[in-house]
Amino acid sequence: MILQEVINTVVQLSVVLIVAGLAWLIFARKRAGFRAWLGLTAPTLRSMGWALLIFVIWSAVTALIYLLPDFVALASAEGTVAGRIRAEGFSGDTAALILILAIFKTGLTEEIFFRGLIGKRLINLSGFWIGNTLQAALFGAVHWLIFLVPGGPDFTPTLGVLIFLLPGAAGWLMGFANERLGNGSIAPGWMIHGLGNAIGYPIMAFVAG
Repeated sequence: MILQEVINTVVQLSVVLIVAGLAWLIFARKRAGFRAWLGLTAPTLRSMGWALLIFVIWSAVTALIYLLPDFVALASAEGTVAGRIRAEGFSGDTAALILILAIFKTGLTEEIFFRGLIGKRLINLSGFWIGNTLQAALFGAVHWLIFLVPGGPDFTPTLGVLIFLLPGAAGWLMGFANERLGNGSIAPGWMIHGLGNAIGYPIMAFVAG
């Protein structure tokens, strides 16, 4: 399963980079370099420290959400990432799988796509506050697709709100970390995203459920 996930991750990341590369070639090649345009630049050490602080505060604020009955439904749904991890059982292979999924398949590809490709364009068009809020709302709304996945959780009003607001708020914070603290690098947001998933997946799979 790990090999298959590595392949899936490479394919997913490649597709995102190809889409971003085509958009850059068509719309921005003469105005900016590809890496800077997408946020694939080195962050400052200070920005990574701020990102870590944001992650710690966010984790403390949202910790009790894992105890909500409707949220526990995510851990028991076969079509979710947490559900798949729980089905595998805890082992060294499962730990490796969690890191691959959290840091690269979801963390990196989603940061490139939402905070790099989409977020930066929206911010350039409408300013930081509006643009960052729009990308965060889009990021939150995309997570509603979990209700359409075979084996996914059943929709409830509480779960619907949580599925939108939690990723949406996290997406806003990651955009803030990138654009206001990280000089446009998506690395701060990637660290927040990757750490959040790496901790959240096993909690949902083996604790909340």
